[in-house]
Amino acid sequence: MNRREFIAQTVLAALGATGLLALIRNVRTSGPSAPSPQIASRGRIRPPHSLAESAFLAACIRCQRCSQVCEPRAIRLYGEGAGEHEGTPYLVPELTGCTLCMKCGAACPTGAIRYSRDKASAGMGTAIVDEQLCVSHNGTGICGACFTVCPLRGKAIRQGTHNRPTVYPAVCVGCGLCEEACIVKRDKAIRVHSVRRWA
Repeated sequence: MNRREFIAQTVLAALGATGLLALIRNVRTSGPSAPSPQIASRGRIRPPHSLAESAFLAACIRCQRCSQVCEPRAIRLYGEGAGEHEGTPYLVPELTGCTLCMKCGAACPTGAIRYSRDKASAGMGTAIVDEQLCVSHNGTGICGACFTVCPLRGKAIRQGTHNRPTVYPAVCVGCGLCEEACIVKRDKAIRVHSVRRWA
């Protein structure tokens, strides 16, 4: 490779990296124009301490402040064409779980996301373990990633023999850190389902 070819490849690589970073930022701050089948089956995961869905939609003014202050950049916004959900915040735990920093509630001007420091009452959803996919349950390995990252460790998720996780729905708040951390990549062995359902 001569000097000219080296410079050309370096410039192309830099441009590619810049474009990729821009794409990642766009994906993290904007959402689909309509719910995907997965969202439809699991329910929308709203930020911690959000109001019930109908009240949330009435109170949310689509100001984007919650997504701007979100520490892990977990909060995404529905894009154009999402109807009444357009501009409203939601999470995709598989990509980025909520760290329960509670800054979104402090930033919300209308109370659509209530401010509270109480992690145990965040009420975003409930994690469900698929024992056929979980390596600790099906005997193909020993993991424990979901237990390790759980902010309510030992309460919301407990471990049994060979690190087999058990979720306690009465305690789990649905932050999704377990889903993000799950080592099963093709189809996560633990998934958060929203407590807010709709027709």
